[in-house]
Amino acid sequence: MLIIGESINGTIPKVGQAILERDEAFLRELARTQFECRAQMLDVNAGTGTGVETEDLPWLVGLVQSEVPIPLMIDSANPDALASAFAVYRHDEPPILNSISGEQWKWRALFPVVSQHKCKVVALCMDDRGIPKTVEARCDIASQMAGHLMEAGIPENHIYFDPLVLTVAVESEAGLVTLDTIRALRARFPRSHIICGASNVSMGLPGRKLINRTFLAMAIFAGLDTLFIDVRDQALQSTVHAAQVIVGADPYCMGYLKAYRAKKIVV
Repeated sequence: MLIIGESINGTIPKVGQAILERDEAFLRELARTQFECRAQMLDVNAGTGTGVETEDLPWLVGLVQSEVPIPLMIDSANPDALASAFAVYRHDEPPILNSISGEQWKWRALFPVVSQHKCKVVALCMDDRGIPKTVEARCDIASQMAGHLMEAGIPENHIYFDPLVLTVAVESEAGLVTLDTIRALRARFPRSHIICGASNVSMGLPGRKLINRTFLAMAIFAGLDTLFIDVRDQALQSTVHAAQVIVGADPYCMGYLKAYRAKKIVV
């Protein structure tokens, strides 16, 4: 299971301000803290809306990878910014591009980047009609994207499908549709990976962290194998450990026991 830290995101006000002000100490600490909280990869998003992303993103990528020894997910829809970021990326493991989708404008802009750099890629199960209501429609979009990506030389195991989750506060069936989509994608693409923004499920509701933890455990059971989370949330990490035990992904419960002894499990 791959755990990706989500917190270096310029749309978060404090992070965006730190990027604009080139506050290296703040950003280094944020990267290091996530690494110490067992993130295996960090998302890097410099899209503040007020900076110059073609300058901010490569600067941020260089800074983060000078602080931590793990690979990065490079998060942008700007092909020029991505090209600049890939030019300074230094790691044996290819980066993940976050993200491409079935939307034609996004596909036209980003598919050439994926094809050229042969990076890993998050593929959102949506197109120009938006996020489909049904499992079948989301999987059909995934199949179309997978076909084009593999034709371009992207291995199936370098594709990270995002089934997309909407808030249950607006659509009561949203969580269930996402869980069923995860199961269907796992069956259709056994060598690919599945990722999603679990916290979207609780938007607009009180006690969001409880809902997020519950949904995440159910998603892991359904086949989610890549977690895009706030790794500093110890209760959420505890749920991940427990879920891995239940689904048989933690042989002899060694990971859980190690975390418990290190007092990293919240009960």
